[in-house]
Amino acid sequence: MTELTGTGEDLVIRGRVRDALGVALPRAVVTLSGVEGGKNLDKTRSGADGSFEVRAPFEGDFVLSAFSPQLGTQSVEIRLDGVRPVEVEFMIDVPGVVPE
Repeated sequence: MTELTGTGEDLVIRGRVRDALGVALPRAVVTLSGVEGGKNLDKTRSGADGSFEVRAPFEGDFVLSAFSPQLGTQSVEIRLDGVRPVEVEFMIDVPGVVPE
């Protein structure tokens, strides 16, 4: 991964954490890390409406994960190119429920 210094809004990842039925998941743990694993680069909890915001320290490829104690974890790979902020919508499966 190439480390290119970025500033401001271009290195922001925003989004929401919801269950598969569309219900917001407040206080879900959202973690940003490198694709190779290792240490967490930023970590937060989702708000009452499921919204979150994390910041990357540089441009490149990352893994963003959302964890809900009741429902588990969902992860996605993202790329920050320094051109615009990234938005991610997590939809964590509810065991035994088939989304329509």
